[in-house]
Amino acid sequence: MYERIDPAKKTGPLGIYVHVPYCIRKCRYCDFVSFEKAPEDEYFRRIAQDIEKGANAAAGLLGTAGRKPSADTVFFGGGTPSLASKEQLGTVLDAIRNAFELSPDAEMTIEMNPETVTAGKASELKALGFSRVSMGVQSLDDKVLKAMGRIHGADRARKAYAALREAGFDNINLDLIFGAPEQELKSWKDTLDEVISMRPEHISFYSLQLEEGTPLYKDYTSGRADLPPWELNREMYRYALGTLKAAGYHHYEISNAALPGFECRHNLKYWSMQPYLGFGTSAHSFIEGRRGEADYCKGSTLGLKEETEEELKGDFIFTGLRLTRGLYAADWKSMFGSDIFEELREPLEELIGKGLLSAEEGSCGTHPGKVIRFTPEGLDRTNPVMEELIGALGGSK
Repeated sequence: MYERIDPAKKTGPLGIYVHVPYCIRKCRYCDFVSFEKAPEDEYFRRIAQDIEKGANAAAGLLGTAGRKPSADTVFFGGGTPSLASKEQLGTVLDAIRNAFELSPDAEMTIEMNPETVTAGKASELKALGFSRVSMGVQSLDDKVLKAMGRIHGADRARKAYAALREAGFDNINLDLIFGAPEQELKSWKDTLDEVISMRPEHISFYSLQLEEGTPLYKDYTSGRADLPPWELNREMYRYALGTLKAAGYHHYEISNAALPGFECRHNLKYWSMQPYLGFGTSAHSFIEGRRGEADYCKGSTLGLKEETEEELKGDFIFTGLRLTRGLYAADWKSMFGSDIFEELREPLEELIGKGLLSAEEGSCGTHPGKVIRFTPEGLDRTNPVMEELIGALGGSK
């Protein structure tokens, strides 16, 4: 019989996400929910109120009513959360600490952009209890930064990184983008090589996504902007994989690599279908087989709705295959009570036959079994492969 969530994870610590939708200026490629305005006190007060409601709702779903739910990761994303004042951030952090049983070693992440980082700001964030910083560097080539609509330059990014280290941060992620306008292979190699030499604990490397409705999309479709051809994009990606591996970084997710022990614990919750709660406009939550998006216009704290089994299976495929460790057949069996190789026999045989996926003996804790992973060739076609598997779910019943 189908179980909503693996019993081993049912009462595990939650992840908490807080969305801060404010930016100095929106980047030309960005379609995230964000606004070009100063952070407003009322927004943070509202989140603090919702955190108490969300904690009570979570306790009810987890069967722990009367006790604070436990949490071991907190992630402030944006937008640009570092635009918020220490008082605004403190209001939310106090609410989290009051409503949840926060682990002493909780991973506390805040996203930043270089233009917001000063020595004083870095020290404030450290004093507030943040233990991890994720900074959007994107490139160390000023021409590429300008083409993307970034408002910082390469030197500003270097100084911001130094300020974070000076403040005592010993867990830093740097975000990079490849496949950007005005970006050549040498520019990407130079950026990646320099970032690796800086030795951040974690490096994210994303292929630029052309999102409909953004200024860059409009320029691209009108011929005013161009992107590197797909073959060059893939060459950039493969260079990153090889170079990061040689430098001692573990490529643990399609677009993320870390020094051993510094994988992002919060993001691993998303990719392992572990429970998390999101607060703030457009923030998502997933707990006990229920998924939802906060709708502040309608006064909804979590907006949770129970997913169908088919939806959960689609989530499982999409999240599990993003991890380089792969998707374990034993996990599928534990969650859904069926054999993934029987349920998706035709698409799996086809994708394995094409060399896009592999299925090898592995183990999941104490449960041996097969594990499905992307091959190196499959990593160049991740979205079509996952779409084919997910699309086959409707016909598998």
